[in-house]
Amino acid sequence: MTRMTRMTRMTRTTRTTTLLLHAPGLAASVPLLALSLGCAAQEAETAQEPTFWQDVAPITASKCAACHQEGGLAPFRLDDYVSAKARAGAIDDAVRGGHMPPFLVKHDGSCGDFKDDETLTAEELDVIHRWATGARAEGDRAGAPPTPPVPTLEGGVDYMTPPITPLVDPTDPLAAHDEWRCFPVDPSLDADRFITGYQVTPGVRSIVHHVTVYRVTPSEASLAEGKTNQDVMTELDEASPDRPGWECFGGPADELPFQPLFAWAPGQDVVEFPGGTGAPVSAKDAFVVQVHYNIHDHAGASAEDSTRLRLRYEDTVERRAVFIGDDGFMTTLFEPDGPDTLPPGQQDAAYTWRRTRAELTLDPALPPIEVLGVMPHMHERGRTFDLRVRSGTQESCIARVNDWDVHWQGVYWYRTLPLLDPSSSLEVTCTFDTRDAEAPVLPGWGTQNEMCNLNLLVALPMTP
Repeated sequence: MTRMTRMTRMTRTTRTTTLLLHAPGLAASVPLLALSLGCAAQEAETAQEPTFWQDVAPITASKCAACHQEGGLAPFRLDDYVSAKARAGAIDDAVRGGHMPPFLVKHDGSCGDFKDDETLTAEELDVIHRWATGARAEGDRAGAPPTPPVPTLEGGVDYMTPPITPLVDPTDPLAAHDEWRCFPVDPSLDADRFITGYQVTPGVRSIVHHVTVYRVTPSEASLAEGKTNQDVMTELDEASPDRPGWECFGGPADELPFQPLFAWAPGQDVVEFPGGTGAPVSAKDAFVVQVHYNIHDHAGASAEDSTRLRLRYEDTVERRAVFIGDDGFMTTLFEPDGPDTLPPGQQDAAYTWRRTRAELTLDPALPPIEVLGVMPHMHERGRTFDLRVRSGTQESCIARVNDWDVHWQGVYWYRTLPLLDPSSSLEVTCTFDTRDAEAPVLPGWGTQNEMCNLNLLVALPMTP
């Protein structure tokens, strides 16, 4: 209600009251009229309060309900009034704190220019806050937007890992809560193709820590003398005849030359590569699917998982999309003088590592390479992640996470593509909260260890 409107109403009310006071025999009506005017004003104010279906639901439908619905990734619904009302305070705190919708990388343009940002606007935040702190009225559902469909990769081919119940060894510090299992998957391609999108759906989300898919050519020679890659995979698979696949702590196997295709982590759903790009797969190739199972409290020790991969193929693309992963903290595990560690008892224990473009196995003869996307990865103690590119005397920040959440990870696509020229180097800094640790924290794939892992998707020419 504007100031002019309020003044107009006050003037009209004053005039009416004055006339009534001077009207013979009507003085007793003044209190009743004043009461009715007060009620009308209160009703007008109440009518302006936001309601769920008219004001909040349009926001959640466009930016939240793809996950927050029956069958979605999130643990509760936001396309339902009763569910949303019961969690209104927590919802308000999460969105105002910037934790929801989950878009972990800084996206104000100061450290990389990213697409698909679903951050709520100031107006949307205000609507949710006024509803959550007000009457939390339901409103009329008529005309409310429909719930969006659960995200699904259209036109994909499904592959399943075999059913398996993870096994852990509580006496082994590296495997007390975790099992890494690799499964060979035959894509049965009749021609060379390009993966342009993928969707990973764990059978039991609560125990799947991550999934990485590698490309291996079975007919080619392995790193084991006199054996093909198929020979190696067969021997590994047959070593545990009562369980499918084989143990693969770290990578698929030391004897297998492989190329990573993509990775999945909790919070990730449909991933579609930028237009005109795709990950090459030969008709001769097979996949090795590594599933990292984590059973921290052993509550899921009897759960049987079968994870689904849905891949979308195209016959041709303009450029190859190549997945590059590195972790300078993890590589210290293989140094002769022992691994680096994180000191215990610190709120912000920092670790920094650097790589040149050539050290990332990118051909130094290639012209500047465009970075399509970035996927940071840390474990439960992770706090912040910072990625910078240095070219000559120039330095630029291209990705920054200020509040890491291990449950909501993803690939972040660039709108303005960073360039890596032959002289470029990358610097990665991660910070960790080690206040709960009694001993130095080791790098490692286990969830009780830590990683400072960088994954990039870069665009390369079609000719290797």
